[in-house]
Amino acid sequence: MVCRACGKKGDHWTSRCPYKDLAQPPESLIDKPPTDGPTAAAPATKGACILPSLRADAERLSTDMRRRNEKNFVRVINLSEDTREADFHKLFSPIGQISRVYVAIDQKTGLSRGFGFVNFAKREDAERAINKLNVYGYVSLILRVKWATPRAN
Repeated sequence: MVCRACGKKGDHWTSRCPYKDLAQPPESLIDKPPTDGPTAAAPATKGACILPSLRADAERLSTDMRRRNEKNFVRVINLSEDTREADFHKLFSPIGQISRVYVAIDQKTGLSRGFGFVNFAKREDAERAINKLNVYGYVSLILRVKWATPRAN
């Protein structure tokens, strides 16, 4: 084995290297300050990852997300234990465009906890889902579809 700290073969591992305090870090691990060249001041190019919170329209996006969550979310209860998000997509996609689905899963058992949420792109689609699928028979159970209450902050 070769020690990653000193680069020598021996009877020690990297964490117990007697030379690790004396060894120079490899150049690939040293943080280099940006140069004064064109790449330092260049804006992000196509394909570069920019966090949503750092984007120019971050404030608008966060308020739109909050508004969408309050208006277009429906809660579905009385689900079977083996319901998954793909089942939600199959059930609700004929009604309208879905933005997001969530099925609550028990972390210990990996089974559904019996409820989930569907976020529609339009409020009209959410209303249609409530009207069509409330008290709907699905996998031997009767679904309850209602408006989701917003989270308390």
